[in-house]
Amino acid sequence: MTMRRVLLAGQDKGGSGKSLVVRATAESVVAAWIIELEDEKRLIELEDRVDFFPVRAERSEIDRTSGAAARSEYDAVLDRMARKPAAGATTPELLIVDIGANASRSFLPEIASRAARFSRIGVEFAMLTVITAEPGAASSAPVVLSLARPFAKQLFAVENQVEGAVDAKILKALGKDVVLSRLPRLTLDPKANGLLQKGGLRFIAERLGEAEDSLSETYGFAAAGRMIQDLTAFRAQAMQAVAPMAEWLERGA
Repeated sequence: MTMRRVLLAGQDKGGSGKSLVVRATAESVVAAWIIELEDEKRLIELEDRVDFFPVRAERSEIDRTSGAAARSEYDAVLDRMARKPAAGATTPELLIVDIGANASRSFLPEIASRAARFSRIGVEFAMLTVITAEPGAASSAPVVLSLARPFAKQLFAVENQVEGAVDAKILKALGKDVVLSRLPRLTLDPKANGLLQKGGLRFIAERLGEAEDSLSETYGFAAAGRMIQDLTAFRAQAMQAVAPMAEWLERGA
């Protein structure tokens, strides 16, 4: 019996949009808890649902020690994923793990080495990565997927077209077993982008409508309308991009 479904989100190149995809998935699956494995808290607007585990080891030290510098920091995260469900629970607990940049290559092998034990206690994993046309992100994504392939029930990739479309050959090389979705490039009004960075997708869903009057007073009627239109369209595209991951979390393979 499955007691927990865990969606791992990893991309060793920063700036790929991974945290945005995590935010959208968390908004789509409101029952999911989030584990943030980062050097500092970033998912501030989701704080009531986030367990934060700091990664303090520097990338140079992680590389020098072949990951050993970070391993002890992962124990608490592994314990959290293996924790017994609450008494009386009748449905699987849903977890989203946001793996910080530079951590996937040391963290995923820690799960792989315990895969049989996780399976025995009813923990299932899926792996999500985000790929962009930026060379670092394009080269990191297949590595992340290959590290998770031995234990993940499902593999997902989101093509974030913020840098333009990713070469079709690169996407094909990810593998036939990878479920691919896309986040089209959308140019946001600079003021709208500021609101997005400050409040996240949750702000668009919960408070954008009621903020229309104050936005009109601050920026003018026309500009406020453009900001609302841009943010609403952006949220809709983000939610569509994460639909496959949300479905896996809620229904399983």
